[in-house]
Amino acid sequence: MARSRRSWGSVRKFPSGRYQARYLDPDTRRMVPAPETFASKTAADRWLAKKRAEIDAGTAVDDRAGNRPLSDWWPLYERSIQSAKFRTKAGYSAAWRLRIAPRFGSTPVRRIKPSDVDGWISDMIDAGVSRSQLIETLGVARRVLDLALRDKVITTNPCALRSVTLPKQQQKERAVLSPVEVERLASAMKEERDRMLVRLLAYSGVRIGEALALRWSAVDLDRKVMTIRESVEDHSGTIWVGPTKTYATRTVTLPNALVDQMRMRSSTGLVFPNRKGGYLRYGNWRRDVWDPAAKAAGLEVLPHDLRGTCASLLIDAGASVKDVQLHLGHRDTQTTLNIYARVRPGRSVDLANRLDALIAEASPPAIIGCPHPRERQTRP
Repeated sequence: MARSRRSWGSVRKFPSGRYQARYLDPDTRRMVPAPETFASKTAADRWLAKKRAEIDAGTAVDDRAGNRPLSDWWPLYERSIQSAKFRTKAGYSAAWRLRIAPRFGSTPVRRIKPSDVDGWISDMIDAGVSRSQLIETLGVARRVLDLALRDKVITTNPCALRSVTLPKQQQKERAVLSPVEVERLASAMKEERDRMLVRLLAYSGVRIGEALALRWSAVDLDRKVMTIRESVEDHSGTIWVGPTKTYATRTVTLPNALVDQMRMRSSTGLVFPNRKGGYLRYGNWRRDVWDPAAKAAGLEVLPHDLRGTCASLLIDAGASVKDVQLHLGHRDTQTTLNIYARVRPGRSVDLANRLDALIAEASPPAIIGCPHPRERQTRP
């Protein structure tokens, strides 16, 4: 086995005719071989020169760790999300188990290229994976690879260099109910508990999970306010109770009509319990109560649409976007504007009528149809 030495690193020739390059790791003081062999001594020397430059610049990667599979970094990432919401953790775990691990779990991280990621995305699109699942899956893969990047095992994150464009989100116009339609939907509910829940969702704008976690101890009917600090989730048969979506506590003022109804049902424990006093399971309630009532009322509407309904009603009532943001518990006003501040049917006619009223306040010469001063001068 031929071997040559230089001032930095060494190159040796194997019986096969290929060359191996090795260098001294400045941290461990041990000789580290290149992750692959070379067809010529020149190529091995060139790799050593590049490695020396990377070490001097502080951009060198751990070549031995680069042969570790991506799955080695998953447990570390999994531990980092333990404080996330139950549904979030379940979604990330499913993304890893079903879509990431089968493709890249056993692949050495240094061998995952941007083109590999592009091919993977294209395959998922062809398989009918939804846009939301694509975004979630890519996010998990990128963050797991970021751990390898942080450990200086790879120089770049291949997910950050992908070129495949994700399918555009299909914009679907969601329902926005008028107060009359809200009452029609509530009236279609068989139980008073459910009628009150519909009105609470529409007139307070709380999320369905926040409403199902609400306790009477958090409601002050004399002050007409309730404090939202918890949310409940039902995922795969497991009830999970935790903080709100934004991890923030907020106080919501209730309209008089809703306060009067809630006063008649004031009790202890949960405001909207199941028959045994425990948490309502959203999936069961949606199937057994909401869907039949919405159909009977002739409305294609989801419980979450009442949150958008509340936002639009508040804006119609003169609230600023900032007011609505705080009322609904959004992190920023852009979420309020882009997603929840929808336009109710007939709103354009209402605005036109308001413009007519403003125009009618003008003095007669300014009314549309009066001759322009220049026209009056040229007339005989």
